[in-house]
Amino acid sequence: MAKTARRLTVQARHIYNPEIEVCPHCKSSLQARSYFQWRKTVQQLDGPVYVASRAKECVNPQCAQRGQPYTSAAAQMITVPECTYGLDVIAQIGWWRDREHLSREQIHAQLLARGVQICERQVDHLYARYQVLLGCAERLETHQLQDIVAERGGLIISLDGLEPEGAAEQLWVVREVQTGRTLVVGWLPRVNHKTLAALLQPVVDLGLPLLATVSDKQGAVRKALRLVWPEIPHQWCQSHYLGHATRPVYDHDSTHKTVLRKAIRGAIRESMGEVLTAATAAAFSPSVSDRTGGHDGS
Repeated sequence: MAKTARRLTVQARHIYNPEIEVCPHCKSSLQARSYFQWRKTVQQLDGPVYVASRAKECVNPQCAQRGQPYTSAAAQMITVPECTYGLDVIAQIGWWRDREHLSREQIHAQLLARGVQICERQVDHLYARYQVLLGCAERLETHQLQDIVAERGGLIISLDGLEPEGAAEQLWVVREVQTGRTLVVGWLPRVNHKTLAALLQPVVDLGLPLLATVSDKQGAVRKALRLVWPEIPHQWCQSHYLGHATRPVYDHDSTHKTVLRKAIRGAIRESMGEVLTAATAAAFSPSVSDRTGGHDGS
């Protein structure tokens, strides 16, 4: 049976730039590349968004890491590679399946009710991706991370959390930003600097050098990173708190847009009603020839 093409109305467009602005090795300013590292439309629980990630690189001829790309940690928290559904959708499916024990059909119905265009088979695929995420916490591929250190000089670690609807816990994800590799994932019933520090412990135990850390400006996260890596440079994720700052404006604008749309549609319907009424009256009114008997007098 032929697939039905999805028609998505994009709610917003986000272009992410790397949080790191200077080269961790030579301290020169990074230069943005003229093309996107990746871009795609992603379905999230609150609507489809267009996401693009632009990389930066060091152009200092004397730097050993010249030409190496630095990407956005915030963009990596939108979705996972080779997937057009948001990480929030994946986390929500995992919570519904593992913690609330909903069936595939029930999860599918819940997502459709929230406007997510998805088939039942895709629900299974996304749940498999969720299981892969959790599996990262059990098996860190140390030799691959050592290769990254040998090539890049160290790791850049990001930390961010997701809170699915109706969940009593938050899903926290630790990534290596330069490669987008997921290192640790865990559900935390209580989020404070101690639980976050415990979540980071497997990365600490690797004993690999770090270049920097990236996170949003949440107090518990800031305190945990300072506790675990007090000497490592840290960069705030600007897109997170700028997004939070603009959210009231966006919600206010959306409300006015809805009111304006209703007013315009009402006026159009009224005008169209008048036009149709006039057209109907003209169609059924007798013509001049009808009124004169239909003869020209000859």
